[in-house]
Amino acid sequence: MPQATLKELEELVWKRLAEGAGPGLSPFTMWQLATAGLDGAPQVRTVVLRGAERATGRLVLHTDLRSAKVAELRREPRLAMVVSDLPNYRQIRIEGRATIHAGDEVAQAAWAANRPHTLILYQTPYAPGTLVASPELAQPPAAVSGAAGFANFAVIRVALERIEYLDISPGAHRRAVFYRGASSWSGGWVAP
Repeated sequence: MPQATLKELEELVWKRLAEGAGPGLSPFTMWQLATAGLDGAPQVRTVVLRGAERATGRLVLHTDLRSAKVAELRREPRLAMVVSDLPNYRQIRIEGRATIHAGDEVAQAAWAANRPHTLILYQTPYAPGTLVASPELAQPPAAVSGAAGFANFAVIRVALERIEYLDISPGAHRRAVFYRGASSWSGGWVAP
């Protein structure tokens, strides 16, 4: 998209975010999430994009409430995320602030909208990152038990503050940044 205007590029970014949050797998589904660890050291892990709400400027992630990222984001809600579409030479980076939802209406609605094979993941007997003697000990049960899994389920809503789009296609390097204002996004070109 070498001749795109900033407005067209903003449209493309939101289209890719919606694609990543939609059913199926796309290059924009699995993101790297960076947080400040409880000891202050940077922490990075892969997360699945579950929602992209353009009207509110939010992204949605689901996680195990017992995971380290929840404690980290409760302590320091600022985060950064990046996704790369390597075959097409594109990258999207975002910065924002997280809000954790657990046991509330937001979490209940997300839980109800999930597929059973996803919900089973929240019923593992150990918190993510717990040392176990063998992988089999940490496997979820074969059947979904709503209450058991929901107790470990959380929604992370990310209020976006900054979106950066980078295209390093051969001969057409372009980079743009968009900032969320009080009522709309503004953007500009930056050197790649």
